[in-house]
Amino acid sequence: MNKQFESSEAEQLLRHWGLLAAPADRNVSFSGITNNSKETKEGDLFICKGLNFKPEYLHMAAEKGAVCYVAEKPIETADLPHILVTDVRKAQSILAQWYYGHPSDSFQLIGVTGTKGKTTTTHMIHAVTEAVLGCPTGLISGVTCSVGTAVEAPHISTPESLDLQFFYSLARDNHLPAVTTEISSQAYNVHRVYGQHFDYGVFLNIAPDHISDYEHPTMEQYLQCKIDLLENSDVAVICRDTDYFDTIYAAAKAKCKRICLVGETDDCDYRFHHVEKRSPSGYTFQVTEKDSGQTHDYAVIMDGVFNVKNAMAAIAIGRMMGGAPQAIADSLRDLTVEGRGDVYVGGGVTVIVNYMHNGISCKAVLEAMNRDYPDTYKTVMIGIGYRRSPKRVDDIAKICSQYADHVYFTVEDPDFDDPVDIVNRLEKAATGGKAVITKEPDRAKAAERAVWEAPEGSIVILAGKGAENTHRINGVLEPYESDPGIAKRVIAMREAARAKKAVK
Repeated sequence: MNKQFESSEAEQLLRHWGLLAAPADRNVSFSGITNNSKETKEGDLFICKGLNFKPEYLHMAAEKGAVCYVAEKPIETADLPHILVTDVRKAQSILAQWYYGHPSDSFQLIGVTGTKGKTTTTHMIHAVTEAVLGCPTGLISGVTCSVGTAVEAPHISTPESLDLQFFYSLARDNHLPAVTTEISSQAYNVHRVYGQHFDYGVFLNIAPDHISDYEHPTMEQYLQCKIDLLENSDVAVICRDTDYFDTIYAAAKAKCKRICLVGETDDCDYRFHHVEKRSPSGYTFQVTEKDSGQTHDYAVIMDGVFNVKNAMAAIAIGRMMGGAPQAIADSLRDLTVEGRGDVYVGGGVTVIVNYMHNGISCKAVLEAMNRDYPDTYKTVMIGIGYRRSPKRVDDIAKICSQYADHVYFTVEDPDFDDPVDIVNRLEKAATGGKAVITKEPDRAKAAERAVWEAPEGSIVILAGKGAENTHRINGVLEPYESDPGIAKRVIAMREAARAKKAVK
C-alpha cells in the first residue's frame, strides 16, 4: 500500500518557507506527486507548473485521479481542493524534497557550476569519490544519471526538482555515500534546487554567455544564480582565476564553513604547476598543498589545459574527503568523458568530438589546440541552438573564424529557429576572420563534410553536441546519428578511399 501524505502537512511546510498563499478548503490525503498530466495516477497531488501551463492539463490530471492541486492562482474550471502558493517552482522543489524524505541527508552531496567544464568536472569528481570511498557513488549530469538503479539520463544539465529528488531517493535507497550533480545557472534561475543543501559547491568559471531575454536578463543575475550554489553549501571550492573572483569569494565567505581555492597562484590551497604535454594526449602536472607543503604528481588524458583546471576541483574534494593522493591520481589518469574530447584517428585525419558550445569554451579548446598542435590545419564544425543570445552567436563565430582554418557553420538543436537564419547569423558575425567559411544548415551533412573534406594530416573538431544522439527540431527530439558516430563512419570511408587509391 502506498504511503499517504496529508495536504495539511504540505501546507505547514510551505508556510515555514514563506510560500503558502492560501491553504486548501479541507485536508486531503495523497499518495503521489507529479506535474505531468500524462503520468498522473490515482491519488496524486498535481503541481500546475510551467510558463505554458494550460487548464486542460489539470483537467486531464483530475480525470486520471489527481485529488488536489498546487498553483499560484485558482483554476475555476477545476473542481478540486487546491493549495495556493506565491511561487509554484519554489514550492515544487520544497515539496519534492519533503515527499521523498529529504534523501540527500543520507549522503555527501557535491554540486558543480560554471559556464564551461561542468560535465567533465562532475565526472572527474565522481571518479575521485569512488576511488576515495572505495565503492560506487552517484552521478547526475546532462549526459549521465548513475544512482545505483537504471534510469534514463536527463536531457538537461540539472533535472527538474521532482526528477532530481527522485534520483536522490534512489541513491539513498541504494546506499550510495556520495552524489555529484551538475548544477546549471538555470537550475537556480527556475528554482529546481531551491532549498537544497550541498556539502560541497564547486565554482569553475563564468563568462557573459547566457545573457538574453530567454535565459538571464543581466550579468548580475546570471552571476547570482551561480553564486547561489556556494551560498547553499558547507564547503566552497573556487577556481582562483574565475572572473568576478572577489564577488564570488565574498559571497562564499559570508555563507560557507570553509573555502578552498584551486589554481596556479600561491594563495591557492591546491596549486598546480609544471604542466607538461603527455603523449599521445593529455598532460602531467604537479599539485602543491598549502597546508602540508606536500607536492604530488597527477595526470589527465584529455587535451586542453582547462582539463587540468577541471581536475583540480576533483583533487581538492578528494583530499578534503581524506583520500590518498595516489588513489586520486590513479582515478584521473586515464579518465575520459564521452563527447568531451573524444579522439578518433584514421583516414589521414584526427577528429576530436568536443562539447564546446559558447565563447569561453571555444576559446579554451582552440587555444589549446593551437598551442599543442601549432602547425596543423584545423577544421571546426559548430552551430548554435534555439534562442541563443546574440553574445553567444558573436563569440562563437568570431573565435572559431579567428583560430581555425576552415569553419562549417551549422545548427545545434535549432528547435523552432530557422536553420538557414542560424547559419547566416554565424557567417555575418564571422566577418574578418581568417577561416574559410562553409554554411551547411543540415548538421549531419555538415559533420560529414567537415571530416570528408579535411586535408590529409589535419585536425577536425566536431563541436557543440558531444555524444548526444538526438536533435531537437520543432519541439520534438528527433534521432541523430551523433557526432562520434559520424566521425567513425566517415573516417572508415576515408580509409577505404585511401586503400582504393593505393591499389591503383
